[in-house]
Formats: sequence, structure tokens, C-alpha cells
Amino acid sequence: MLTETQGIVLNHVRFSENDLIVKILTEKKGLLSFLIKGGQKNKRKYLQQLMVVNISFNYKSNKNLNYIKNIELKSIPNKILISHRKRNTVLFLCEILSRSVKENNEDPYMYNFIEKSISWLNSDFCSGKFFDLWFLINLTKFLGVYPDFSSVEKNSNYVFVPGKGQFILNCNHEYDNSWSPEMSEFLYNFLFIKIEDLENFSLSYGNYKIFIENILSYYSIHVSNFNYEKLVSVYSELL
Repeated sequence: MLTETQGIVLNHVRFSENDLIVKILTEKKGLLSFLIKGGQKNKRKYLQQLMVVNISFNYKSNKNLNYIKNIELKSIPNKILISHRKRNTVLFLCEILSRSVKENNEDPYMYNFIEKSISWLNSDFCSGKFFDLWFLINLTKFLGVYPDFSSVEKNSNYVFVPGKGQFILNCNHEYDNSWSPEMSEFLYNFLFIKIEDLENFSLSYGNYKIFIENILSYYSIHVSNFNYEKLVSVYSELL
């Protein structure tokens, strides 16, 4: 069945001398892998991470690889391409998405969230500051592991328990693997911050590194085959 849809490129790898295998999160069919004949020479410019493309292909649900008939850029992320911080953020988030999103799982709401987030990252209003933290926390809504803060009362002393995915009163010592009060407060604040307010958020570099490691550790608990330690090591070198 011929399918025409928008898609967000996550990554590509070389396959044989001239061909490419590319992972694209499509709006209509979810995450799919495609074999692109001659992609090394003719299509590589369309296949950079988080580029939004229009594609057409014959979709077969029982196949691991689909074949793209036509591909064209919907938009070029100029502001991302010229920013060192934004480029590294994109590489990191694409790796997260590739490991977290299940193939052939259609979710237009998640697609819309990612596309709008990319658009903001590519704008002059966004420096990229703490965008990765905001994105990772809000992506959990679509992965089904959004932190539960329903029991938190105003001005209460609470900590986050990653194994349960919820906040509890700090006086409850039943859970030894809870986050520190400081990291728990950062998480709670990020659950409510709007993307356009990230520039005003304050976080030291040391706390930032601890916070993002905690978030990736949370992913490793709730997302299968997620090696967060390697990701933290690689991303830390890019910061």
C-alpha cells in the first residue's frame, strides 16, 4: 500500500557501498527502517538527524525494511546546523529516541510533540539551554512513564522514587533509591515549566550533569535495552 507521510530522521548507517539504512519516525506509521538505494550519493543531504522530510513508500507491516520511493525536505534546520550546542543536543536526543520508541507503533501525538519541539529548537528564541532536560522529561508522557506527582502537596517535603515513578514524602524511608531532595525539586519544577521559559531557568553545571544522569537512569529502569551509562559518558564529552 502506497503511503505518503511526513517523517523525522533519527539516524542512518551505511549498507553496502552505495546504499543506506535509515530510521525515520513517520507521522502515519510510527518508527520505520528504510533501505535507500544509492543513498550515499543522492539522498544523504536529506538524512541528517531530526530533519523533517516528506516521503512516499510501499508500506508492508510484515517487513523489517521498507523502500522509499520519493523523499524531499520539508524544512532545513538552519539554526540547529550552525550551533554547536544544538547539533550535539540533536545527536544525543536522536539516540534516545532510537532506543526508546518502538517500531511500527503509530502515535501522532508523540510525533506532533517531537516536530514542534524541533521547530522551537531551530528558532532564534531558543539557545538550546536545558532543552535536552525538558525534552527527555516530557517525552516520558508518550512512553507511558511520566512521573506521578499527584500525591505532592504544596510546601511538602518530598522526594522522587524512580522505581515507582512517583513522588513520596521524604519522611518515608521505605525506599533507599530515591533521588535527593534537590534533584527531586528540579524534576518537579521541570514538570511544569514551559519550553519558552527555559532560558530563565537556573541550574549549575554540576547539578545539570547529575540531573541528566538521574533522568537517563530513570529511562533505563522503565525502557528496555537502555544502557544509560554509555550515553552519559558520550554526551558528557560533547557538552
